[in-house]
Amino acid sequence: MDKKRLFSVLFTVLGALLILDSVFTWYYVRNVNLGIVLPGLIGLVLIAAAFKMAFVERPVLKSKRLRTLLRVILIVCLAIFVLVEGLIIADPLLHRAELAGKVDYLLVLGCGIWPDGRPTLSLINRLDEAVAYYRANPHVTIIVSGGQGADEPMPEADAMAKYLIDAGIPEDAILRETRSTSTMENFRYSRALIGAEPGETVRLVFVTSDFHVLRARILAKRNGFEAYAIPAPTPSVIVLNSYLREFFAFIKSMLLDH
Repeated sequence: MDKKRLFSVLFTVLGALLILDSVFTWYYVRNVNLGIVLPGLIGLVLIAAAFKMAFVERPVLKSKRLRTLLRVILIVCLAIFVLVEGLIIADPLLHRAELAGKVDYLLVLGCGIWPDGRPTLSLINRLDEAVAYYRANPHVTIIVSGGQGADEPMPEADAMAKYLIDAGIPEDAILRETRSTSTMENFRYSRALIGAEPGETVRLVFVTSDFHVLRARILAKRNGFEAYAIPAPTPSVIVLNSYLREFFAFIKSMLLDH
């Protein structure tokens, strides 16, 4: 088998797997967003490339300069993607909660509840990490942060507080931030909730999903926090989708969230 045919087969198999990933993830979350659609789109591109390698001999673009420019753009984009994803993976280790010392606040970031008010598995993983941290540090005040989405029966913060109380956390140890609809607002409204003075740096520990730590920590800093993270595991069925989506969310936040 020559090299072109081999790559054609590999691209077809990988493309089909990525399309199946989008289908299975949609079936799991019953929602459509960039993270769910993106693997499928990449899969379609790979299958189209495989078809071109197998059946089309002539270049799609006639201009050699244009083909060279496109290759350079693709290489630069791939390099940026690899760099950002490397930072996303490394940041939970570099800014873990153990480095924070004693803090007064533990902030739990919301990430969705089911239509019946139950936390999603991603949110349960975050809340379980919060319970474990509180039991080791019972002096902290827990801030649960999350507003109400269009398909949610209540603010995420209320569902989070209920889960924590059911797990044995005293209700008077919990503050509810119920307005936020983004990571930036999680930190902005939580800062207002605790009454931090303008210009005051507040040190805290926050809990979020592992792929989300880097962006959340940077946005925390932009809101006057010295923040350290507890990374909650991402459910295996959405790991690929979450890390792909986070790349684009990170770029958007770095440019627009100030």
